[in-house]
Amino acid sequence: MPKVLIVEDSRTEALRARLILEREGYQVSLASDGKEGLAKAAAEKPDLIFLDTLMPKMNGFETCGKLKLDPQTRGIPVVMLPIAEEIADMPSGPGLDCFLPKPFEPHLLVTKAKEMTNGHGQLQTAATLNAQEDIQRYQEELDRARQQVDAANRARRDILANISHELRTPLHEIMGMTDLLLGTELTGEQQDYINTTKASSNALLSLINDVIEFSELEAGQLGLEEKPFNLAEPIDRTIELMSPRAAEKGIHVSTTIAANAPKELIGDANRLRQVLANLVANAIKFTDHGQVSIWVDADAVRDRQVELHVRVQDTGIGIPADRREIIFEPFQQADSSATRRYGGMGMGLAMSRQWVNQMGGRIWVESEVGKGSTFHFTVQLTRPAQAVAAAPAALNWRRSLNILVAEDSPTNQLIAKSSLKKAGHVVTLAVNGREAVQAYERSRATPEAPPFDLVLMDVAMPEMDGLDATRAIREKEKSLGGHVVIVAMTAFATKEYHEKCLEAGMDAYVTKPVRIDELNTTLAPLLTQPRRTAQPAPVPPVDLAAALESVGGDVEIMQEAIVVVLDEVPPQLRALQDAMAQQDARGVEAKAHRLKGVMGNIGGLAARDIAQTLETMGEQGNLAGGADKVKSLTEEIERVIAFYRDPGWAARASEMQKGNDG
Repeated sequence: MPKVLIVEDSRTEALRARLILEREGYQVSLASDGKEGLAKAAAEKPDLIFLDTLMPKMNGFETCGKLKLDPQTRGIPVVMLPIAEEIADMPSGPGLDCFLPKPFEPHLLVTKAKEMTNGHGQLQTAATLNAQEDIQRYQEELDRARQQVDAANRARRDILANISHELRTPLHEIMGMTDLLLGTELTGEQQDYINTTKASSNALLSLINDVIEFSELEAGQLGLEEKPFNLAEPIDRTIELMSPRAAEKGIHVSTTIAANAPKELIGDANRLRQVLANLVANAIKFTDHGQVSIWVDADAVRDRQVELHVRVQDTGIGIPADRREIIFEPFQQADSSATRRYGGMGMGLAMSRQWVNQMGGRIWVESEVGKGSTFHFTVQLTRPAQAVAAAPAALNWRRSLNILVAEDSPTNQLIAKSSLKKAGHVVTLAVNGREAVQAYERSRATPEAPPFDLVLMDVAMPEMDGLDATRAIREKEKSLGGHVVIVAMTAFATKEYHEKCLEAGMDAYVTKPVRIDELNTTLAPLLTQPRRTAQPAPVPPVDLAAALESVGGDVEIMQEAIVVVLDEVPPQLRALQDAMAQQDARGVEAKAHRLKGVMGNIGGLAARDIAQTLETMGEQGNLAGGADKVKSLTEEIERVIAFYRDPGWAARASEMQKGNDG
């Protein structure tokens, strides 16, 4: 009877594989991590090893390497068990016998087991296999699998994006209209109905978020941040969020941070808070009376490396022994009656395990039915080289903002306009990206119109979408100067789509349905700046009014002049640069004089003034510091040229002239 060792940290996956193979007559043993797998492989000498890739303590690739280096185990075939998305990054070669992507069909597991033995329980040796042919066959298999995975990944990303968009769009409208209704006069009965609608909408939104985030986690598409933070921050934030829920049930929540736990750390504070919040929320949910206690200490501190150990203890219902592993699987709870009584979809612990694994730790539970549970998790963090306590800066956020909202849905327009106006902001609406760009241009071209402080940009719009509109605005800012804050409003909740928003030039994004508190949190770091001495606004490269005056208000003549200028100015500028390089004072005087006149005629007043300075320096024969002046003139002329290469300048000039005529 052939012996098989399965090294897999998921109890559910391991038991499923053992059952399948035992039905086929294999003798199967299990190991829950790489270290245990190495010990069992050396002791039991199995005929075949199935090895998971992502495990705590020691991952599958490291375990495989140690197996192949050990003379006792190097001859044992190893079948890696990656998730499909990991295949594209897998190594290949004689040390890696083959792989079987998860999740797998039972017949594929059996076929692979028989393939790695000769079907009769005898191990195939090097003498019976042609090594080169074997390696080539597996390489071809790996290449085919990579192509299939790439196609599957693309399809999966598209499906996720579409599901997110189609679910969030109507949900955004429901939640937005519910909030508007809550701000009106309602009877007590109506208030109850609307509150129920809001609570149900929030629950549905939470479920959508969890499913999408877990899917991206399993696909390895969500990474970790490495930023300095104070240990108290994620803990205090969790307590702040959970205290109202605990108070409703009369449960006391306490926190103890051990003295050996460093206070200043580097890591992903948000993910640490998310794991802690999931555990505390569960503790409160499954505890009817008593308390919930949080302990934080450091299991190990080596130089700058810290292994943080967090415990969340409750006096709740407890977990049966046979369910303590399966609760960390998605959509699983201690029992079906708990699901009916307490609610929830069983996603929190599954996501917590994924995050903890990514942070180099592990998560487990100790529990006794009727007495309560203690959830433990460890994470690997770093201490900063030198902890510096930064004094909080005085903040200055102008609360009343001039906001441009680009949104094609009439319902969403109503929600945004009503909610933002109620918060004291001034709102301008645009129904597509093209209108948003035009509104931005008008705000910059009309002196009496206040510029926008913020653009809330829907992504999916007709004529021009939000990504293209953002790119157009950022391009215009190169000539107009300034930087307006643009925040995406998107129902596409995947990380890949969020990255597209940032790549297009957006400063941040909020996911529909947009809530005012979430929007305020997103805007705070963008619109809140330390108080400082007021700085003058950047000077536009061109004064259109002065340029129009020089041609008597005739925009057509001005357009013809600009065509000539764009051709003549670059060689004139190069001639000035050459004269300065040769320290030719007369040449500098002549070339600067020429550029001064041209720039003055087309409204490039800042460039004109620099050229005037250079002309004077040449006339006086004193070119000290002239090279820097030429550099400044070059930069200013490039801004002027960029301004006039944007065809929109003519439309703005025409509007200004109409206003003057009126």
